Amino acid sequence: FVAFAYFVAQYRKSAPATAPLLRDMYSGPLQKEDLPAEGVNRFAWVPAFPGAQMENITSKVTRGQHAYGFSFRTEQEFDRVLAFYGDKLKEAGFKVEIKNQEARGGDLHAESSDGKRTFDVVVAKVYSGTGTEAGVTAVQR
Repeated sequence: FVAFAYFVAQYRKSAPATAPLLRDMYSGPLQKEDLPAEGVNRFAWVPAFPGAQMENITSKVTRGQHAYGFSFRTEQEFDRVLAFYGDKLKEAGFKVEIKNQEARGGDLHAESSDGKRTFDVVVAKVYSGTGTEAGVTAVQR
């Protein structure tokens, strides 16, 4: 038993620290140099909407593809959310398509010039109260 306890203590000392969350590592404006980000912060290229608190954070790894998603709610109108992501992703060289459904919400799809990264956001007007709910998915191949 003593040998096992010693082993556990040594293992904990040598085990790498857990990687920080994306929201703790990146909240600034999207820069072109962020696009090839790899390693611990694989999704540094995903713009963070100002003041938004990310929820329901998910990630999934399949054959050659990494997906990252989250949702958030903001007091901003949905068209401002779509414009924010559209502007940031266009600045970074993505091809962007926006479908605005007038008073209800809309969606945005963006793809990098090399086709290895896609970004989707679906936004909807909040009917009880004010603001917008958004769901984001980013995929890297």
